[in-house]
Amino acid sequence: MAYRSLYKSDHLTDRERKNIILLDVIRRNGPIAKTDISRITQFNIVTVSNYVEHYIEQKLVVEKGLDISSGGRRPELVELNSSWGNVIGLEIGPTHILGIVSNLSPSIIHKVKIERPVGHMEIAIAEAVKLLKRILQESKVPLEKIKGIGLGVSGVIDRGAGTIRDTDPRRGKTVGSFATAKAILEKEFRVPVSVGNDASLAALAEKKLSLRIDDENVLYFYSDVGSGIIANNDLFWGSSWSAGEIQLNIENMEGLNVEPWVEKTDFFRSEGLDMGLAARAKEAVKKDPKTKIWDLVGKDPEKIDAAAVFEAAKKNDALATGLVEEASTRLGLKVAYLTNFFNPEVVVLGGGMERGGELVLNTVRRVVKQLAMEETSGIVKIILSRLGEDAVAYGAVCLVTQELFAEV
Repeated sequence: MAYRSLYKSDHLTDRERKNIILLDVIRRNGPIAKTDISRITQFNIVTVSNYVEHYIEQKLVVEKGLDISSGGRRPELVELNSSWGNVIGLEIGPTHILGIVSNLSPSIIHKVKIERPVGHMEIAIAEAVKLLKRILQESKVPLEKIKGIGLGVSGVIDRGAGTIRDTDPRRGKTVGSFATAKAILEKEFRVPVSVGNDASLAALAEKKLSLRIDDENVLYFYSDVGSGIIANNDLFWGSSWSAGEIQLNIENMEGLNVEPWVEKTDFFRSEGLDMGLAARAKEAVKKDPKTKIWDLVGKDPEKIDAAAVFEAAKKNDALATGLVEEASTRLGLKVAYLTNFFNPEVVVLGGGMERGGELVLNTVRRVVKQLAMEETSGIVKIILSRLGEDAVAYGAVCLVTQELFAEV
C-alpha cells in the first residue's frame, strides 16, 4: 500500500507532505525502526534518516533504544514525543459543547461537556470560551503548552464566504461566521485555531485513530444529518468545504414538476440526530403504554429520547425494537445509495447511532447487502464508531496535529 498518497493536497509543499506522512507513521507505529518507516512510506532510507534526525533535534521524536537484530547492527527505534505539546479539541454540536485537552498521541487528559445554550453561533462561542478556560484550570495544563485549538462545528461551512449556516432554524440567526469564531478564540488564547465541519472531523478521527492504514475510502455518517468523506486517503472537504450533506431542501419544492411522494419520502430529508426515534416513540407510547420506554422515563413523555428507546430495545421491548429497526432501515437506504455512489471500503455509523449497538448495525448491514450492488456491498465493511461522542473533538485535535506536523 502506498502510504505516500496521503495528503496530496495542492496547498502543501513536498516537505510539509512528507512531514505529515512520516510523523503520522511514527505516531501510529512507534517505537519503530527507520527501515520500517521507509518500508511503510516507500520513501528511501536516506530521506527517512534525514527527516527523523531533524525531528529528534526538534525534540518532537525521541530515541527508544535498539530493536532485536535479524543479523548485523541492531536498528535504532524512535517514537513520537507525545508530551512535546498539548492540543485542545472543541466541538460545538447541535445539542452540546464538548472540549478535550490531549497530548499528541492523542490521549485525552481532561474532558468537559455541557449543553449548548439557546441562541446563535456567537452565543455558543462565548460559552465555549468559558468551557476552554475551565478545561485548562481543571487539567492544570499551562496555556504555554497548548500548541493549537481545533474547532468542529455543526452546520454547512462556506470557506469562501467565511460562514457557518446552521441547519437548525430554531436557534434564530441561521448564518454565523467561522472567521469570527476563529478570531475570538485566537485572541482569547493566543494560539492558532483550525475550523472544520463536525462530520468531516469525525471522519478524520476515525481514519487516523481507529481504522487501518489500508482503509483509503471511508464514509462517516453523523446520524442521518451529514457525513464525512475520506477519499483516496485524503479528507475531502469539497470546493467550499461543505461536502457531505445528505439531505435536500425538500420544503422548497414550489414550481418543480415532481410526483407527490417525493415531498413525503424520508429519503430526501433528515430525521434529525436521533433518526426520528424520540418523536415516533412519543406517538407510539400513547397506543402502547406497557412498553419499557414508558417505565424508563418515569412515565414522563417529555423525557423520551433516543437513549431511552435504545435501552428499551436492548431489553427486548417489542415497541422499541420495532422503532429502532424502522429508523435503521431508513438510514440503511441512504447508506446503500451512498455505498453505490462512493464505493468505500468502510462505512462508520456515528453521531449517536453507535449507542444503538448491534440492532442498528445489523439492520443497516442487511439493507445495504439487499439493495446496494454486489460489487460495492461485497467489499464494504460497516461498523459502529469506536470513538463515540468524542469523535469530533478527536478530529479537531487531529486537524491541529496535522498542521503542527507539516510545519516542524
